Amino acid sequence: MSLRHALLAILAVEPMTGYELTKQFDRSAANVWHAPHSQIYPELRKLETAGLVTAESVARGDHGIKRTYSITEAGLDVLVGWVEELDPPAPDRDAFQLKATYLEYGSFANARRQFEAHLDYHEELRRRWEVHAQVLEQRATALMQRRLEVMPPELHDALVAYKVHVYRGLAERARHEARWARRGIALVEALGAALPAEDSGLREHGEGLREHAELDDHPELSERS
Repeated sequence: MSLRHALLAILAVEPMTGYELTKQFDRSAANVWHAPHSQIYPELRKLETAGLVTAESVARGDHGIKRTYSITEAGLDVLVGWVEELDPPAPDRDAFQLKATYLEYGSFANARRQFEAHLDYHEELRRRWEVHAQVLEQRATALMQRRLEVMPPELHDALVAYKVHVYRGLAERARHEARWARRGIALVEALGAALPAEDSGLREHGEGLREHAELDDHPELSERS
């Protein structure tokens, strides 16, 4: 449901075509709620069917038609109601944390490579969020400036501060992930230093593990052994 609310929040600024809306989504809401364009257009049609937006068809060139979407009063009510709801935190689904739980199935070299990639990714995210927070703080994005034009002046500081707070939080989260990845690299080095010679991970010991598993599944083999 969050995608529809993000689209309503963007359309609350001004009417937009589907193309304009997807561009604004990519520059703003997509930073915290990723959705491919293939999801946005069907969601727009659902919003129109539900009466939360209206669409006006206008000529584009000699033969083309474009549709401009506007939020309705019902759509604004839904947006305000969503903001006022208390949503329970969603359960975590972190693909890398899941993989890191089982890194013993690969080599130490692989584990280090995985943590280094995680570190690089989150360091880049941290830099991006910090820059974006500064741009928002300076009220320098086109969408921010348009919001300030249509919002009452007494809400301007809150409009800016909430968005800056979100991106500062994203930067802090990325900084935490980068610190955790560095600790992971140090952990891999300590584990590798405790082993003699070359490490090739589970593959080197895989046959023995599979043999044990087969014996567990077939006790009669264990007895014969």
